[in-house]
Amino acid sequence: MTMIKKSDQQLGGLDTLFLKVEHPRRLMTVTSIWTFKRRLDQKQVYKVLERLCLEYPRFAKTPAHEGFFKPAAWTEPVDWSFQDNIVNHTLEEPTRKALQKYCAEQVVTPFDYTKPLWELHAISGLEDDHYAFFWKAHHALADGEGFIRSLLSTTSLNATLKKLEEQSVVSHRRKKDIASTKKKDSSLTDRPKSSCHKAFAYISVMMNLFWIVLYQIYVYSVVTIHDLYCVFLCVLPVTRKDLYYKGLQSHEKEMAWSDDVSIKDIKIVREAFGGTLNDVMLLVITRCLKSYLESIGKRNDNYISFIIPVSLREPSDWSFQNVVSGSWGFFSMKDLDTRHLLNQVKTEMLAIKNSLGPRMLFETWQWFFSHAPGLSPPMSVYNHICDIPHGVFTNVPGPTVPIDFAGEEIQEYRTFPPQCGKGSIGMALISYSGKVSIGAIADVHRDYPEVANGVCSRVAEEFQLVLDEAKMEISKKNLNSHKKLK
Repeated sequence: MTMIKKSDQQLGGLDTLFLKVEHPRRLMTVTSIWTFKRRLDQKQVYKVLERLCLEYPRFAKTPAHEGFFKPAAWTEPVDWSFQDNIVNHTLEEPTRKALQKYCAEQVVTPFDYTKPLWELHAISGLEDDHYAFFWKAHHALADGEGFIRSLLSTTSLNATLKKLEEQSVVSHRRKKDIASTKKKDSSLTDRPKSSCHKAFAYISVMMNLFWIVLYQIYVYSVVTIHDLYCVFLCVLPVTRKDLYYKGLQSHEKEMAWSDDVSIKDIKIVREAFGGTLNDVMLLVITRCLKSYLESIGKRNDNYISFIIPVSLREPSDWSFQNVVSGSWGFFSMKDLDTRHLLNQVKTEMLAIKNSLGPRMLFETWQWFFSHAPGLSPPMSVYNHICDIPHGVFTNVPGPTVPIDFAGEEIQEYRTFPPQCGKGSIGMALISYSGKVSIGAIADVHRDYPEVANGVCSRVAEEFQLVLDEAKMEISKKNLNSHKKLK
């Protein structure tokens, strides 16, 4: 007998927030595109979807019966089967542009709330007889990690994921135990044997303590300045200039994705300049946006601002629900060289990672909408907050090796987050099989023509410039070290 979790009975506070914050021109829809070399066997697909609905009950339920002081409950729809959420479509032209156009049209189509809030579009008519699946789901179901876990459980990774899930609690505890025993062992074995050793050990400890204190002061000052600036933006009627336009938000959307970038090449950049994979790709995206805006003569802001989602899950938390918050990151569009821009990006990410703001926001919204969803702020408040950043940037880690779905290998794997506000661009960094790419969704508007494609089409070329610079930097270091050895 399957135990029904509390999260599958009632909507959590963040689940409710994603329902409240959307309007017809800004739907909170998470999407993903998978491509295959050939058409999939329908019977196998049906088996997989049936298992998905059983293992993750939210895929078989819809939110209903919300009260003023009572959140909605996940309710089983009457006379529904998962086949009702499958749509078959054949493209008019076998092109990437036709695929992007069809998927963008589905993003702006609201869900039917008499059915579970997800759809699977089986798309044929691609070039070379390829086949595509377009997944579409409401953010109220789960956060990015929840969707990744659920969808990847339908692939050949299922057995591996189950092992990881079983071991996660044990390994998490084991790490704590190991850490505590190490501390005990070190306290016993690291005792200095002489007065000279004691003096050196004392000086070393004091020096380490001094640098730790200095670093913590630096981190807290960076976090404080960052968080105060975020509050300042929320309180005052300040709006960005770039990617913003007058009038109602465009109902029409566009989607695009970049060419792949090798993770091995990203490691070369990191070796030369430091930073994480996220930091490097944020640098590239910032430059791509800057280049696009300058190409149409409309760059006004000195910083591009993104909502950066922050996962608040424990290592052992594999639940299918929203356990996520976020903060704003501000990335310079000034004419900085690569090293200085990457350092600026790293400082922003340091502030986001160490801020208590995301946790406080999560706890506040979780409690508030779990107890009084009827007291939700008016849409104008949501619109103001959502229109402040230029977009959303999220990292979606995917499988490191090719995987199968319903007996067929997934050739390409792409994901797209929802937009945050008018004129904003929703961007996801997707990794799959040793490569990464950028997926983007944006408004269609005459003031910013083809902005999604304008950014994505620049990614590979912009990264190559950074990679060439990194290789030159490494070769200089190697040359200098070789001279010293001589």
